[in-house]
Amino acid sequence: MPETGLRPVLSATIFTSNLDHSIRVYDEHLNLSQYASSEVSPEIAARWHCPALAGAPQTWLQNQLGEPWLRIIESEHAGQIDPFRHTGWLSLEISVRDTDALLDVLRDSPFEVIGEPANLELSDAIRAMQIKGPSGEVLYLTEVKAEVPPFELPFARCEVDRLFIPVLLSSNRDTAMDFYEKLAGVQSMKFDTRVTVINRARGLPVETRHPIATLQLRGNSLIEIDQLQSLTRRETKKGYLPPGIALISFAVDQLPTGADTYQVPDGPLAGHQAVLQTGAADKLIELIEKPPHRKATKFQHLKLDRRYRVCPWIECFSHKKYNLILLGQFFCPIIHHAEPRIQYV
Repeated sequence: MPETGLRPVLSATIFTSNLDHSIRVYDEHLNLSQYASSEVSPEIAARWHCPALAGAPQTWLQNQLGEPWLRIIESEHAGQIDPFRHTGWLSLEISVRDTDALLDVLRDSPFEVIGEPANLELSDAIRAMQIKGPSGEVLYLTEVKAEVPPFELPFARCEVDRLFIPVLLSSNRDTAMDFYEKLAGVQSMKFDTRVTVINRARGLPVETRHPIATLQLRGNSLIEIDQLQSLTRRETKKGYLPPGIALISFAVDQLPTGADTYQVPDGPLAGHQAVLQTGAADKLIELIEKPPHRKATKFQHLKLDRRYRVCPWIECFSHKKYNLILLGQFFCPIIHHAEPRIQYV
């Protein structure tokens, strides 16, 4: 498999049987509001090998900074899953500002708290809790209090920021991670650690340790693979996506040569070229290619007042006359829209 220059994780897609309910609970309890709604196009359904999905309603949700990163697609054929017993995407690890404060919000919500806030065995600087969503999706809500070398982790910029680690469940950590190492052209870290939420869900002794692999990506994001035995494939109705966390989208420098590419028709990354790939552990991933940089030297002489990061792959700067966005090594003006728009660089 050719190296593609795997960049940050961009988004996650959840397959649900009740879109309105999912939108409501994510908005009311996690401050993820509606960004845009549409229908799955026949072309995308075909490219995803899910022809029955054509015309299905879908909605993008955005965080409080206006960054859309969660897509929810609805069909009456989307079933419930027991997330800790099947191969595939297990959970979405989301950067949050205060895990303990979120517990008070979520305790009496439609989300099921399956792990109360606790510091990770890896580091006391990482505190996390786990919840299960309306479609069986697992969310790790993680507060990073300080840097944790050698990992590059984000500090939350709002109460519930964005996905930074998709977690895959596999019966063979090495085989599953090999796929991503070849895509990214870098080596993963492998170690054993206690995963309390898995031990509790599987009825294992609390001190049981599991083989884990992590792959550092750009933009303070990672991929994590947890190895667990006695896993089965999740039941997926023919022509549809897998239930729960169905698909993870990643940025890449370039798409694999000869891949069956398509143009993203709508949503925050409309117009970009993409390809869907499958691999070990029944995972579905969408690779989305970044556009070429266009030089904008007009703004490079400006004295910049303030620098801030809008999302993992964007840096913005303020100036008394312009708002600027850093595209690689070049500055370009931000075009303001009535609707929030994600910028992909």
